[in-house]
Amino acid sequence: MSENNLPPVEYIPNFLETTLADKLYKHCQQLAWEQNNIRLMGKTIPVPRLECMYGDEGCNYVYSKSVLLEPLRWTSPLSEVRSRIESQTGYQFNIVLCNRYRTGLDSVGWHNDNEPSMGETPAIAEISLGQERKFQMRPHSGESITDFWLEHGSLLLMKPGCQENWVHQLPKTSRALKERINLTFRPHINGTSS
Repeated sequence: MSENNLPPVEYIPNFLETTLADKLYKHCQQLAWEQNNIRLMGKTIPVPRLECMYGDEGCNYVYSKSVLLEPLRWTSPLSEVRSRIESQTGYQFNIVLCNRYRTGLDSVGWHNDNEPSMGETPAIAEISLGQERKFQMRPHSGESITDFWLEHGSLLLMKPGCQENWVHQLPKTSRALKERINLTFRPHINGTSS
């Protein structure tokens, strides 16, 4: 695959050292998880994962025109990780959307994160905790798929331009997997962080 066909991302396998990743994973298990419902093709169905969101006040987030998430106040560990990501990447983030994949059957299908609340050409930083899972990306214009195996404590940075030209998914698998928690740090046009 040529360099032009690779997604505009940066993957850092050991962004968080194991002790810190373990501690953050344990903290995240205590977050205010909920199972939301999504409207697809005229039907309301449960989202196949648990979700919650933390962030700056007033940074409400709507996806798929049917799920509204209102930010809870930053916890200290989430705020500390945000600062570390911002310091290393140079991008600013106002919310963190948290996803909890309980088994291999919890998933998210092909999509891009193009909600207007994130502004134009956003960068999104994803921290993976727990079970390693396959994450896939493909361009809008083609069918070639790039696989990433997201490890415990890793960071995947989707750079500006990624959401406009690529889609991504975390596919289902019948393999017996343990839990994975994914933290996606995002900008928001109503954010107050400097």
